[in-house]
Amino acid sequence: MIKSILICDSRGYAFYSRILDEQIPNYDSALLSGFISAIGTIGRELFKEEIATISFGYQKDAPSIIVLSKDFFGTEKRIYFVFLIQGEIDLKKIKKVSTNIYIQNKDALKNSKINFPQQEKIDKIVELDLLK
Repeated sequence: MIKSILICDSRGYAFYSRILDEQIPNYDSALLSGFISAIGTIGRELFKEEIATISFGYQKDAPSIIVLSKDFFGTEKRIYFVFLIQGEIDLKKIKKVSTNIYIQNKDALKNSKINFPQQEKIDKIVELDLLK
């Protein structure tokens, strides 16, 4: 089950954050986006790989963070789609949502405006593609 979604860039700027499960405590999206940015940099520098999954605990249904990244050609900037998950992972659904958000908001994500105006637009995509 998807507990939360965060969209941030490789510089640690959080564009969008939404908690989908009321049982998950509220978290600082700037702190999580900075963490994802740092882990992404370490992965590229040390392993020449992007982040895929960060797991917490050893249980079969342990919570995890799934990260999908999208690049902007001609720039080193990346957009991270971060999903807090517990239990089964529907990777196909996560990829579909990430791609739809990226395509419909590409220019706004590329420009990293301080006032990101796409909240309602992304909410609609999440509700249609992720929560149905």
